[in-house]
Amino acid sequence: MKQVLAFIAAAALLLSPALAAAEPLPAGSADWSAWEEKFPADRTPPGFIDIEPGAWYEEAAKICAACGLMQGTSHAFDPNGTLTVGETAAIAARLNERLTGQEILLGTPEPGVSVPWYDWYVQYLERLGIEVPNPEEAASRETFVTLLAAVVPEEGLAPRNAIETLPDTADGAVLSFYNAGILTGVDKYGTFAPDKTLTRAECAAMLARIVRPGLRLGFVPNDYRPLIAAGLKPDSILFQTESRTVTAGEFLPTVTAAIDELEAACAAESLEFNWFHTYGDQTFLDYVRETAMGTFGVTRQDGTGLYKNFDVQVFYSRLLDLKQ
Repeated sequence: MKQVLAFIAAAALLLSPALAAAEPLPAGSADWSAWEEKFPADRTPPGFIDIEPGAWYEEAAKICAACGLMQGTSHAFDPNGTLTVGETAAIAARLNERLTGQEILLGTPEPGVSVPWYDWYVQYLERLGIEVPNPEEAASRETFVTLLAAVVPEEGLAPRNAIETLPDTADGAVLSFYNAGILTGVDKYGTFAPDKTLTRAECAAMLARIVRPGLRLGFVPNDYRPLIAAGLKPDSILFQTESRTVTAGEFLPTVTAAIDELEAACAAESLEFNWFHTYGDQTFLDYVRETAMGTFGVTRQDGTGLYKNFDVQVFYSRLLDLKQ
């Protein structure tokens, strides 16, 4: 048993979960030509003076402008500007117009009557039964997805990922955008951040993935369940020394890896896992603790209050419940 555990522990140092990266899922062989024909690049994008050559959003902004889905102000795109609900409504209306052929009718206000520029787009969506929040407010990520999901049909959301859960939302429309490769979240766990606002650059990137499926992303989020089981956030600090900090996002994968190794070793020996089995002069419990801390070169004395309240046994019991 000791030799098995020693071998697996050595292997763990070579394949730490903190360093292992999941491979993106294949895009598949779907023919998107009919879909892309609905969004012809039939307009010449203006030379946006505020887009740096090579900027991460440059291609997306040009695609959105060429397809007539986003417009700038004169020759500026305003990539860092906050997207409004009115702008999102206009984008959703333009998407629907191209997908269905149902024309947006931009009316002429009566003399002396002031009508906001977004009014025609909001009315267009409302006639489709789509509720639009206050158009003058900043658009949240949730509002953006809600309005676009109301007009993008299922055929445009063919899955290329297999994501079943997200850290902060169970909304089906949001999940479908993740699985289509349009959204990847704001961190490696795929956190959606529904209340976070959107910049025009971020909007352009997501919109370009809708109309040009070749830009969609394969994404396998890191498992967030250990953080739920521990009742911690990824940036919760568990250890603090003069030279470094160790967060829950870093530490918990090493804990689960050590436990998984012991579980595998017990299974290989047809033994039942028990925290008080011994490995050399250590119990399984101490082995997990010391292995995890040793990975980062910290000791119990370096632990913060959050670490002192962290119970490995309770943590793993909760994690097993979440995995069932």
